[in-house]
Amino acid sequence: MKNLIYITIISMLIFNACTVEVRLDGCTDPIAYNYDPQADDDNGSCLYTIGCTDPAAINYDPQAILDDGSCLYISGCTDPAAINYDPQAGIEPLNACEYTCDVVYYLDYSAVQYMLYWGINYYQFYDYNGSNLGYITNDYYWNSPPDCTPQFDGSTLTATLYWSGNYNNNTAIFSWSAYGDDGPIEDYEGTFVVYPYECVRVELSKKKIQDYKESKKKN
Repeated sequence: MKNLIYITIISMLIFNACTVEVRLDGCTDPIAYNYDPQADDDNGSCLYTIGCTDPAAINYDPQAILDDGSCLYISGCTDPAAINYDPQAGIEPLNACEYTCDVVYYLDYSAVQYMLYWGINYYQFYDYNGSNLGYITNDYYWNSPPDCTPQFDGSTLTATLYWSGNYNNNTAIFSWSAYGDDGPIEDYEGTFVVYPYECVRVELSKKKIQDYKESKKKN
């Protein structure tokens, strides 16, 4: 009986001593294409697909995990508000976008009263380049801002502006001036901000003229 007990104890000790935990080495990174879900320890064998990882590139590889700097882009304007917008463009050089808007110049009632008082028959308007846009006589004024539809009766002056920019900088500032028929010095000079495709309404009023002339005296 004692012999049987000794044999049983010895057998248990031998069995326990021979139990060994087996751990598998391999790639443990799930995004690697040789990922081994059975591996316990990473042995540095992971392999990845390399290529262009930027969806905006024309050679984008959705399977690529690591970007190798091989991305290729179409150069052009990426702003949908530009007249030369290119939906295929992935990279935008400086001032690659072209923009446009319309401008309407007009007189309000106070401007006409000022003209009649000082004997001014018309105001000649000039744009930022010094180009003559035309003139408006003291026969016409507007009580509310007109739209940019050309008025063939001479009550407004309309122009189309163009400028360059980028998707994150698509506004511009333009200057203009007005000269009366009573002298070679401008009665008003100002600026306005433009946005793509908008109608910019530029009013000449008595207050603008007087404030401008006062500021000229101070300077």
